[in-house]
Amino acid sequence: MMRPKIRGEHWAVICVDGLPSQTLHEFRSEIRNKANQKDRVGERTADTYERNVRRFIEYLADYRNKEPLDADTSDLRQFLRRCRRDGDKDNTIKTRRTSVSRFYGELPIMAEDGILPINVDDCPENPEEGYDATWAVGETEQEAQSGEEVQHLPPEDVKKLWENVPAPRVRNRLIIKLAYQTGMRATELCHIRHERDIDRGKREITVPAVTSKSDSRKVAYKDTLDPLLRRWIDGGLRDAVPYAGQSEYLFPTKQSERISRETLRTVVRQAADSAGLNHTVYTDKSGNVRTKVSTHTLRHSMAVNSLKAGVMNVRELQEFLGHSDLETTEKYLKIASDDATDAYRRNGGPPEDG
Repeated sequence: MMRPKIRGEHWAVICVDGLPSQTLHEFRSEIRNKANQKDRVGERTADTYERNVRRFIEYLADYRNKEPLDADTSDLRQFLRRCRRDGDKDNTIKTRRTSVSRFYGELPIMAEDGILPINVDDCPENPEEGYDATWAVGETEQEAQSGEEVQHLPPEDVKKLWENVPAPRVRNRLIIKLAYQTGMRATELCHIRHERDIDRGKREITVPAVTSKSDSRKVAYKDTLDPLLRRWIDGGLRDAVPYAGQSEYLFPTKQSERISRETLRTVVRQAADSAGLNHTVYTDKSGNVRTKVSTHTLRHSMAVNSLKAGVMNVRELQEFLGHSDLETTEKYLKIASDDATDAYRRNGGPPEDG
């Protein structure tokens, strides 16, 4: 068991496979010295965050045989459950969750700013983003404040989303529709190569294994994407982007060979704002405002709407989404089941003779 730290004392620099040795030291310094006051934390909070992140890293090594850059939503969920079994109270578990979320939120910033000698692309998605109930303590903060367990959009709202995208409209409509139809993670969408990964004849995409969450897999898309793909790829719109000539990716930009996750988030957020679909769901303990519609909302929406429409069963959906464990996929079943129960009551159940 880790000994308690005396106030004012700093842990020795941690040496962890997969992370530079100074990572936790730099993380602590980063959150203590943010330029914006609302983003800064006090010394005591920084100590708590550092201690909790260290505990999560030790858990990954001891129980999941993983390095920190390979952590995913399932790891965070299991970590919090173990904390619960070990006797942690609700507030302690919430603080552990917040600490881990803040750490993974700061990693790409520290990488981009050159504080850590790691590639931004090697930073995983925040484990908290993929699972809305990571509190593991009864009702989650998001559920309590939003009334929903999984933030998702019905098909008519997805249509409003792509109809209200900002410029460049062809590219951004393609992004929204592609993300929704395939259920790809934002990181996966960023890494799609237009010639190597897309089979336009079969309407099939090979999703590269760019995260630790799954191996490479194949997903399909609908014929409604054909016109957008033709305009973007064949019509010269992609080629007109400055970095297109030296890029193999579907979405190059003016700044780099491929689009960033932050740009995807901006496209979705602006489209949701214009469509009147967005609102603040809650503000987490780190001060981050969480809105109803995000890039991951499209993935949730694809899953929920596919189950409701009977497009695929939960096992097929697990494979399509690239979930490593079925439990992650099964959270969508409750929503689909509730919908089916409501329909039963509304329609009076199955017909009977006599």
